[in-house]
Amino acid sequence: MNSTKKYYFGIDFGTTNSALVGYSSDKTKTKYGEKGLPIPSTVAIDKTTGNIYIGREARDKRIQLREHCRYFHSIKTILDSEEIYKIAGKNWTPTDIVSEIFKYLKANVKKSNELEMTDALVSIPIGFNPIKRERLRQAAAKAGIEIISFVSEPTAAFFANYEQLKSSAQVAIFDWGGGTLDVSIIRHADGKIFEIATAGMNIAGDYIDEKIAERIHEKINRKKKLNIAFEDMPAVDRDNILSRAESAKIILSDDDEATITLNHYGNYGACREILEYDWFKDIIAPEVKRAIECLDDAIKKSGVGIANIDKIVMVGGSSNLRPLIEKMQEKYGDKLFFPEETMWNVGEGAALLAMSPGVYRSNQSLGILLSTGDYYELLARGDKIKNWQCKCNFGVVDTTEQARFIFAAKEGIDGNIISTEGFKTLELPNYKFLQEQIEVTASIDSNMIFRVEAKSNMQPKEYRRFWEYDKLKFYYQLPMRWENVQQR
Repeated sequence: MNSTKKYYFGIDFGTTNSALVGYSSDKTKTKYGEKGLPIPSTVAIDKTTGNIYIGREARDKRIQLREHCRYFHSIKTILDSEEIYKIAGKNWTPTDIVSEIFKYLKANVKKSNELEMTDALVSIPIGFNPIKRERLRQAAAKAGIEIISFVSEPTAAFFANYEQLKSSAQVAIFDWGGGTLDVSIIRHADGKIFEIATAGMNIAGDYIDEKIAERIHEKINRKKKLNIAFEDMPAVDRDNILSRAESAKIILSDDDEATITLNHYGNYGACREILEYDWFKDIIAPEVKRAIECLDDAIKKSGVGIANIDKIVMVGGSSNLRPLIEKMQEKYGDKLFFPEETMWNVGEGAALLAMSPGVYRSNQSLGILLSTGDYYELLARGDKIKNWQCKCNFGVVDTTEQARFIFAAKEGIDGNIISTEGFKTLELPNYKFLQEQIEVTASIDSNMIFRVEAKSNMQPKEYRRFWEYDKLKFYYQLPMRWENVQQR
């Protein structure tokens, strides 16, 4: 190993799978997975022994493990839950469970090329709330990994394919993985990425695998002339047929026929089924229809119109499904863009941004409405968000017992419309002295939460008041070297 190299890591922490990609300073890319695939974001903890199963092992034995383990398959969705899980005499929080996934990712890097992953840039969905962001940081820290920054998944996907997309002004990111479909419409201008609309659904690859497995079971029932319900099959057999269903799904996205063989399938004994593409296409037709409707919904929300969408970027494992591609090609034609490695694309973008980071900037103005009706700006549109802070003093102009701060935003492209909608009023007790000064400190923390602290220079510390705003609008400014690429 060359000790002079520096290594950069990007993690696409997904609902169902986590894709970890590393880049060395000489641009060598490494994908850290299992069986050539991203690592399932799955944790199973034995209820008696406390033994932990993670990744592909936990996923492939999902039904068996559920019989004696507490099974966590989509832990990202409950990361903000306050529930405590008591398992084998130990209390587990969602943060603790997610930390096991980060530990597993770190160990995989160590095992693959004897590297210590001490930090990483992590991609998250748009709308990933502040509690989830903070707990994700805590989970990574417990595994000895510092999250140097978050980046939205659509931005990471766009950046991973920048060379092919740099001339596109409006792009749809269609990210259909194992657990969810997330569609984002982004605008790209002057090296800035604005996320202008989103839509999604909770039906994806895992659901399709289960549907295919149940249909295969029905075929076997008819052939063997038995009538055993799928749910009544032994856990090990259901796991096996689910694994074969996933493999058949992948094969039928390229070939017209797939053969599955089960050496022993419960009371049915040895089974062999030939699955045809038309059969597969018919089974997943409802899910394909809903996925395309989800894309249409996002485009409609954006107000851009399909004619103005330059590219539709297909990422996530389920975006490779041939029935989907056929329908998408019929409707959208050459707007479709397929990266080389759809399952790893978001993680790759995150790793590239770790190596050559851009910056988040505010896409709105936030301030305070003064008693005169004037607007006093704290955060300006275009201000860099990282380490941003503003300190200012306000005087008391009357004898009221409360100093009231009314927060507002300038809206519109030119920023000349004042709005207080969605903002709360902060009230601070004061001494009613004209010489009293109210000190206001505004800042943005690492989880992109806008925070305000107000205190009087004549009051003790316990009279401080706080206000926070977690719906800050922002855009991503690509690193300068990528802007230069665009200009060339």
